[in-house]
Amino acid sequence: MVEDKEKQEAEKVKEEEKVITDRLVDPKINIRILLAAFWISHFLLWTFGDMVALLQHKNPDPVSNDLLTFLAAPLAIIQTFMIVFSLIGKPKLVRWVNIIMAIVFLLFNIGYLSEAVDGWEYLLGIAYVLFNVLMIWTAWMWPKLEVSTKM
Repeated sequence: MVEDKEKQEAEKVKEEEKVITDRLVDPKINIRILLAAFWISHFLLWTFGDMVALLQHKNPDPVSNDLLTFLAAPLAIIQTFMIVFSLIGKPKLVRWVNIIMAIVFLLFNIGYLSEAVDGWEYLLGIAYVLFNVLMIWTAWMWPKLEVSTKM
């Protein structure tokens, strides 16, 4: 009984000695959330770029490029799928699918950047490429589970 009181008093002293600083804790972000955030950002930028391009009125006729129209919906669906898949898929599969799909989109984005004319198109193209590189790098650097071989 006396020992319990001494322990409680010692804990109170320790708590009183704690100093609260203005330094913030830097929590580690789950790699799945990070990959999903990169895909969300990429998708939002793509959507913004498409909206701005349509509002530019450079071409008064509706989009007539059948290939572009055919690819737009599947590319949007793939990006949306990648957001969800990054959060719920099996780690090994998520890693490789993110690397492969980010490379595919990187090729699309390099093509977009090569056809850019206006300054905002260059800026968006660079952002697209940056997010693709971040996706590839993050997935590639996915931490491995350390297993102890000691018995």
